[in-house]
Amino acid sequence: MLSLKKSVFTSRCRSHIPFAVLFGNPFGTIRRPQGIGLDKPGLPLPSLSQWIIPRKLRDMAAPVGGLQATASAPQVSPGPPAPSILRVHYVRKDHNYKGWGLHTWGDTTSCTQWQQPLKPTRVTAGGMVWELPLKPGASRVGALVHKGEQKAATGEVDIQIQNHTHTHWDASGTDNGISSVVQEVWLVGSEHRTFASKPDLSNVPAGSVNKQGAHWVSPGLVLWRQAADDAAEPRTFQLHFHSRGYSWINGAGVQGAEATWELTVAAPPAATAAAKRFPHLFGTTPLVVPQEAVDRISELVCGQLLISVHDASGEALDATGLQIQGVLDETLTYDGPLGDHPNDPATGGNAITLWAPTATDVKLLHYRAPRGGNPEVFQMTRGSGGTWTLPRPDDWLWSYYTYRVTNFCPWTSRFETVEVTDPYSRGLAADGVRTQIVDLSDPSTMPVGWLDHEAPPLAQWTDISVYELHVRDFSVTDETVPEPLRGKYLAFCPDRVAGGAQSTSQDRSTPPQLSAGLAHLAALQSAGLNNLHLLPTYDFATVPERAEEQLQVKEDLSVFPPDSTAQQAAVLAVADSDGFNWGYDPVHYGVPEGSYATDPDGVARIREFREMIQALHVQGWRVVQDVVYNHTFASGPSSRYSVLDKIVPGYYHRRHEDGAICDSTCCNNTASEHVMCERLVIEDITHWAKNYKVDGFRFDIMGHLMLSTMSKIRSSLDSLTPQKDHGVRGRSIYLYGEAWDFGEVAGNQRGRNAAQMNLAGTQLGAFNDRLRDGALGGGPFAPPQFQGLVTGLHLAPNPAAQPIQGGPEDQRAELLVLTDWVRSAMAGNLRVYPLHLCDGTTRSGEEVLAHGLPLSYGGLPCEHVAFIGCHDNKTMFDQIVEKASIHESPEERMRMAVLCLALITLSQGVPFVHAGDDLLRSKSLDRDSYNSGDWFNRIDWTGTTNGFGSGLPVATKNGGAWSYMGALLAHADRIRPSAEQMRTTTRIFQALLRVRYSSPLFRLAATADVVRQVLFHNTGPDQNPGVIVMELVSAPYEEAEAVHGMYDPVYERLIAVFNCAPYVNEMPYPATVPQGGHLELHPELAAVGDSRLSAAAADDTNCTLRVPERTAAVFVQHRRR
Repeated sequence: MLSLKKSVFTSRCRSHIPFAVLFGNPFGTIRRPQGIGLDKPGLPLPSLSQWIIPRKLRDMAAPVGGLQATASAPQVSPGPPAPSILRVHYVRKDHNYKGWGLHTWGDTTSCTQWQQPLKPTRVTAGGMVWELPLKPGASRVGALVHKGEQKAATGEVDIQIQNHTHTHWDASGTDNGISSVVQEVWLVGSEHRTFASKPDLSNVPAGSVNKQGAHWVSPGLVLWRQAADDAAEPRTFQLHFHSRGYSWINGAGVQGAEATWELTVAAPPAATAAAKRFPHLFGTTPLVVPQEAVDRISELVCGQLLISVHDASGEALDATGLQIQGVLDETLTYDGPLGDHPNDPATGGNAITLWAPTATDVKLLHYRAPRGGNPEVFQMTRGSGGTWTLPRPDDWLWSYYTYRVTNFCPWTSRFETVEVTDPYSRGLAADGVRTQIVDLSDPSTMPVGWLDHEAPPLAQWTDISVYELHVRDFSVTDETVPEPLRGKYLAFCPDRVAGGAQSTSQDRSTPPQLSAGLAHLAALQSAGLNNLHLLPTYDFATVPERAEEQLQVKEDLSVFPPDSTAQQAAVLAVADSDGFNWGYDPVHYGVPEGSYATDPDGVARIREFREMIQALHVQGWRVVQDVVYNHTFASGPSSRYSVLDKIVPGYYHRRHEDGAICDSTCCNNTASEHVMCERLVIEDITHWAKNYKVDGFRFDIMGHLMLSTMSKIRSSLDSLTPQKDHGVRGRSIYLYGEAWDFGEVAGNQRGRNAAQMNLAGTQLGAFNDRLRDGALGGGPFAPPQFQGLVTGLHLAPNPAAQPIQGGPEDQRAELLVLTDWVRSAMAGNLRVYPLHLCDGTTRSGEEVLAHGLPLSYGGLPCEHVAFIGCHDNKTMFDQIVEKASIHESPEERMRMAVLCLALITLSQGVPFVHAGDDLLRSKSLDRDSYNSGDWFNRIDWTGTTNGFGSGLPVATKNGGAWSYMGALLAHADRIRPSAEQMRTTTRIFQALLRVRYSSPLFRLAATADVVRQVLFHNTGPDQNPGVIVMELVSAPYEEAEAVHGMYDPVYERLIAVFNCAPYVNEMPYPATVPQGGHLELHPELAAVGDSRLSAAAADDTNCTLRVPERTAAVFVQHRRR
């Protein structure tokens, strides 16, 4: 996740108001703030201090020294006093004051966080009132009335010298007898301005054309959160339409409409039924749309729609626009082919079809080349289901086109004509400026042998292990890769790297010379690692695709000190125009990213992506694609990166109740609950699996997709078979993602979403933050010094954490709780798994709380993605540096990292490791390196350097933490691991992989098998702290699997001991080990040649397992022959 490059300004008052509110930008932001991803749930919105530079206060203090007063000096009488209170009034014509609060910023002592608005000082029949204390010398205060994400009136106030005083009311609305100098201001309705005196409401618009607070959810029903009557006097509701968008709102209501219809209030059951589809609209008033308007739906959705309410006397109370997603879903969806496709067989040839039900005109602009030239313009024909179609000549193949679409835009309240690419693009010009017409079955788009080759076989999803890698990181700094291929798809192709064959082939008599990166991957794959997860590889916005347009850092950054600011300054100077970005900024979902191709124009990106996939399959890897269907990079009519929202404004994106686009993911949240958005996601995933042979998909912020969408994706993939889809086995494709539950979808507010608590039994994998937080301590939003099981909590305290993590007893208690979290994760995060807890009770995982939710939430082992580090947040090594005591040696930090890798690798479920964690990779403490360039993201596959001490990380994401980061980086020579320690880490990791794949007991697929075959010892309140003992017991014989579980033909049992303590521990044999049971260190671990690991031993005489400090050891009992 988890991509927004913003300037950071300073402010005297921190706030969390969205950028769109301040500047009236209804499109949300168009760049992604990474750190949204695996650092969920609950990321605060950007602070106001990032957006506003408050006015500087004039220096009002007299200078020290200067002229002294004398008896004859003239006496200056004091001027009028400065106000000490700002009284904010809020008035609404509809008298709807329930739930509104005030967000404030600037020179008041009552500055708020966005999630915690101020409650009013008092509420009267005349409105709401807030009393805001002012800071001395106050000059400006801002205020915004809101209810959650629904925003109303806002404005900023210049503080003026006053000549009068007012009574000050306390928080309960009582006169407290104190007279203060008060300035008053009025906010009204949804106006974005302030009034210095009580306004005449007849002159204030009764509503806003810029909001869409009503919802046309089905042909005959509109929902609006407006009361149906006033004190038993019924209100009047009307629907207004103008085909050219010329209606407006004044104090008397909606004016200038071409057509108006009376809406009647429906019985409450109508709203209840609609709320099942739209849970967030529960409690709204249902309004019946007359048949005359229903009959004109296809016309009305193409123009300006407003709704108004008047009281019984005819006074205008409010008016707003309509959101039409619901009625579009019921009346104007389309299930035929979209984009460029073969035409109807009866007609023959090919056609291009666009779904644009709200457009009044669509033209196709045809280009012969990827850039330059004047287009041929063709009028498209309106068809059924909201489509526009144009037959296309056969000779257009490989040429380019865009659409010119005219429609009413709710964001600008007027008709806009925009040029836009095809959301169903399968080929592109560089930077996605034009859609290319391609034939993915043409030989020019595929390497030799593409159609016949198959991915490595997969028996079950718990056999998967994942290595997460960025395409550019893999090779851009690897000098063993030919320079033209660095940072490209082809760097994964051994033949290309060796300069041999022009394409990948499965028939090689002589293996090519491997690059350093490919050699490292080969070693990992040989040890058992089998899935390569690639960060986004679809077309994204934030990198210029043509190499000649990419800026580069020119100076040698290695010459600067390890705690210097020079490196990050050089990186930031080119960051928005260099060749690096994580890529969580989707534009065209269905086309490979062009910056990773040797030529971004045309089919090279298609052919080279396929060549990469085929080459990785040949090397034994299955390939996972990171997909981002939870948001788009841009929306609105202006950005060249806006695609979906230019075609059907307001449809593809999830919107707040007042019409603004939701941005909880970072920006421009998509709405898979809408039919055509869901269709796009399902068809796009199937396209990647079928046409590019992708073997798995990792869903960024998966919790923002509906669970029904994920279920349909699963069904669509399952329909792919080797016989009809060129070797693709859809049922083996694994789906997993970030199942955090937050924002507007939290608690199933928009329908049942793909969040952690909803996933049991779905076969969808989810990242388990309990393992991460239990092992390392804290979490993404806790102080970075917080310790956990592996990083020394209680047993090797970090002095920096002690003031906030408590004394020895507090830390011991927390350590035992976190150890229970880790045990639960190692048992597959299964909600039914019984845990003997540190409080002495035995409860199932779902009965224990973590982060205020059930500790365990999975129904099947394959639903558990065991991770500790990933691309989001700091690397595993960097977190260990922050959390471990400063007195720890590089050797001990290395041992902590190996313990983390062991916990991941030996857990039930699907292990997930971030690329380079097995080489102690550091990003120099960067918490969010999405735009930190190649310098901070580089990987040294030779294991010579790990990146720690590359300078202070970029200020845009880390500047507030430079003080403590600098202190650590300044001692880089004492912290940085040696080359030998890096190599030892990856050797042990590879041995742990071989251990995992040496026994099926580490990869149990059935929940019942985990419950009966995975046991934990050293549990409960009297446990030896810091030690986990996990026993895996085989079924006694193969035929007994149905009763006793999985049978291991080699081992009767395996006992894994994780000694996280900084001293040797001797643990007794588990009571389940039979008398005379011979245990020994697993041969793969014994063969590593590491002196500490080799010291782990089983003493059959005394029945003890001796495990050195900070060591994970696996002991085995061989099956008797």
